[in-house]
Amino acid sequence: MTARSAGPPIVIAEDDADILAAVRDAIRSDELQVATARTASAAIEAIHFHRPSVVVVDVAMDGRRGWDVLRASTRRAGMSALALDRSSDALARRAALACGADDVVGAPFDAEEIAARVRALVQRQLPDARGGPVYRHRDLVLDVAAHEVRVGGRVVGLTPQQFAILAALCESAGATLHRSQLIARIAAVDDEPPSDRAVDLHVSRLRRRLGDGRPARYVDAVYGIGYRLAPAHDEAAPLADATAVLEALPEAVLVLDSRLEIRAVNRSAEVFLGRQRGDLVGRGCDEVLACRTCGAGPLAGPSCLGKAVLAGGSGVRHARALVRAADGPVEVRFSHVPVAAADGTRAVAISIHPTHA
Repeated sequence: MTARSAGPPIVIAEDDADILAAVRDAIRSDELQVATARTASAAIEAIHFHRPSVVVVDVAMDGRRGWDVLRASTRRAGMSALALDRSSDALARRAALACGADDVVGAPFDAEEIAARVRALVQRQLPDARGGPVYRHRDLVLDVAAHEVRVGGRVVGLTPQQFAILAALCESAGATLHRSQLIARIAAVDDEPPSDRAVDLHVSRLRRRLGDGRPARYVDAVYGIGYRLAPAHDEAAPLADATAVLEALPEAVLVLDSRLEIRAVNRSAEVFLGRQRGDLVGRGCDEVLACRTCGAGPLAGPSCLGKAVLAGGSGVRHARALVRAADGPVEVRFSHVPVAAADGTRAVAISIHPTHA
């Protein structure tokens, strides 16, 4: 159901009728258009159909399939996500942020507070009051009105052509722009007749001035088409033949592939888990660790920390949880860090520190 009020669309995904009604009415009072969904599948359809500016999702909804809704919303450029955590579990909130949520609210929910946070997320997407939008990508800030670009707080001087290209890429919010589209943007400020070759040259110099590297952090080439903003994930640490490094670490370490199956372990992990490497590699992480919060809540399936890190690209460090060890469940602090495999696929490294070691 969609309200007919004016303003950017907001999607609310919540299966509790009372919470849904309270949040919906509070957001509507701000003259914002609202679409609601009480199942995860309906919410994902609403995201694709409405292309909302903000998605509000209770990650525990629909048998914890709210996590799938959160991942669907954080994959789309120009869309903000506010996660609701009815468990009030700090670990769940950290997982939501790692998954890419822009903000998280814990229970008990205050509908007016949620509406205020939605309003703040909407405001970030509006043009700056000085007459032009301010775009942010990683640590890059492009201020159209001031005609200024900063990287890590440092002002970067760009030519008019480079600024026009970067502004066009920021406006596209991650969509790929064909070279012909970029030619049209620089035609008015280029002394020479613009061409594909000229665009490539301007982009090459732009990337150099931004301090861009490989993999790209700011401007990414799309072979045979043009350019886009580089996907906004934290860089993953390279994963080459790391056997010697793993064995040198005193803590237990497991490396999971994109399917969350164990790909490598060190000797410390074998001792901690009471199992040999050959019995661990290839098994699902949940089958081996059976992670739970310290309140005995599940950390598997949609709420798996490894899945959140793979989706959002940022790590979760020093999280307290219960895992299955050689002598039964043990309280640990563990960290999930994204890594990159040699074939370019993403993986996750888990380091485990027993709290009473």
